Amino acid sequence: MLALLAQVYQTRARNLLTDEVFATYSAHDRDVIDRADFRHLDPFQPVASCPIPQQRVSMDDEAHPGGPRRVTARSAAEAAALSVESCTALFRAVSAEEADMKRRELLLELSLALGGAPALALLRQLDPDEEARLARVVRAQGRVDAETVATIEKLIARCRRLDDTYGPAKVLSVVEAQRKLVARLLGTQSLLPGLRARLVHAYAELAQLAGYLHYDRLDYPAAERAFDAGLEAAHETGDAVLVAYIHHWHSWMAAFRGDAGTALDHAFATQGWTRRGGSNLVRACNAVSSAWAHGLTGQATEALRGLEAAKSWADRPTSIEPPYLYWVRESRGMEGASCFVYTALGNARKAADTAASQLKALGSGYTRERAFGLIHHGMALIQSKEIPAATAKLSEAVTIMRTHSSARLGHMLTQARQRLEPWSGNAYVRDLDERMRLASVV
Repeated sequence: MLALLAQVYQTRARNLLTDEVFATYSAHDRDVIDRADFRHLDPFQPVASCPIPQQRVSMDDEAHPGGPRRVTARSAAEAAALSVESCTALFRAVSAEEADMKRRELLLELSLALGGAPALALLRQLDPDEEARLARVVRAQGRVDAETVATIEKLIARCRRLDDTYGPAKVLSVVEAQRKLVARLLGTQSLLPGLRARLVHAYAELAQLAGYLHYDRLDYPAAERAFDAGLEAAHETGDAVLVAYIHHWHSWMAAFRGDAGTALDHAFATQGWTRRGGSNLVRACNAVSSAWAHGLTGQATEALRGLEAAKSWADRPTSIEPPYLYWVRESRGMEGASCFVYTALGNARKAADTAASQLKALGSGYTRERAFGLIHHGMALIQSKEIPAATAKLSEAVTIMRTHSSARLGHMLTQARQRLEPWSGNAYVRDLDERMRLASVV
């Protein structure tokens, strides 16, 4: 097992052990460990340390549905991002999860190929046949079939759910690793047209999800690159609904940044593509993103008209809605989105009422949406000068944020705290400040 880990990381097995652990092995085993050296497999890694398993996308090395555009040497900072201790921790996590040696090796191999330790949570969702099929394509030892694509699609759906609960920190590395894997398969395998279309569609979904996760981390350049890659792939499949959906998130991200012009541009693009598709839920997304863009420019009438349209479309889903739009109805997504519009319009009462309505209906899996609702409600109460009630909502959001890694939540909470500055000496506000400090939200 240690030799396999060293081979995957293209390093010496000895580098994966501390001196104290190495000393516990017998003389024969220490000799075997010393001779297990795989540094020759990695021409870009002359230093004997564990490279990071998380596969990242950059302008020079981007996962692309036709295959990688250009691969460059990893930076020293990236190579050192995962320490030997972290490698050992991953090994221990896999060992604790599975007693059978062969399955342990398989889990370790797949975890590393799919983004490291966070992938373990996903692999638990696969049955043995799905694991075996995935392992074959990871090793480039088998052809892609319909069942393999179905396994990839299953992992994508699970990644979305994990993000709802925990945020990008636990999901992004896995999504980017899957995106690179799918790009490699598209670039190296001869596929029947129908199978290739499904795999390109999977790539487009992964790129959309990666863009959203980067956006949730406030990494706008990386988000834009991923969204653009997703648009390219979605165009190849001819899926108008997915093209519209990616434009929607382009628009939403621009609005979050306060760029109303770009938000409107993508909202208009979304509108054009929704007319070619059959999804009422994407029409709802388009209506609410248009509403926010209009709200940012002070066009209250257009914004409120958009919110009414969003609610109407969301209440009438079709029978062919794509699975990735599950959140629109499950999380009362249009209510949550409407809070951003009402806040932009300065309508505190509507923002508070809408946030309260969504919070009552939210399930336990939608951690980020619950925190956003609490922040919106708190900001509305600040506008009404109800400081004790406002800080109570914001404090509850801080508690939730301890388990979710969305940087957008921290950004919005900081904005809410700035609005409390006139009451900075208030005991309730000082208590909120202490909670934010302890949660590292500053």
